[in-house]
Amino acid sequence: MRVGPRCAAVTRLGLAASAALGMCALVTAGLLPATAARASTPGQAGATVAAVRPATAVVGRLVTVTVSCASLDTAAATLLGKPLGLPALIPMNAAARQGNFVVTLRLPSRVRPGRYRARIECSDGTSAVMAVRVESVRAAAAARAAAASERAAAATPISPVR
Repeated sequence: MRVGPRCAAVTRLGLAASAALGMCALVTAGLLPATAARASTPGQAGATVAAVRPATAVVGRLVTVTVSCASLDTAAATLLGKPLGLPALIPMNAAARQGNFVVTLRLPSRVRPGRYRARIECSDGTSAVMAVRVESVRAAAAARAAAASERAAAATPISPVR
């Protein structure tokens, strides 16, 4: 049986060969989502995934970065903050669920507006990249004013023309 690159990767995850090939057959047939191919084993949750809120941040304001590490047994996670003008290594705090970590940071005022990507490393050997768009305070204020204007215009009743 020929194994595609995605299925070959599944067999390297340490799953039994027959189980991995069976899962790949279901994924290939469209009967199982591709993300399910990274099946869990005891102590393993799946892929490492990172997020940042808000996704569009403002210079000098707070952002919250979260990561869900692949292994439920992960002891620690570290944000590599240098791309955002932050300390090089920022330890993250354990969240309520095993394998999840969180940290809230204030973006430095010296960060220029633009798109940034920062890596998060988990102690289980996996990593993920979080992406954030940074806006200046002035651009954020203009966006809020435009949104408020649009809401006000939408809420204003239209008078009939006489």
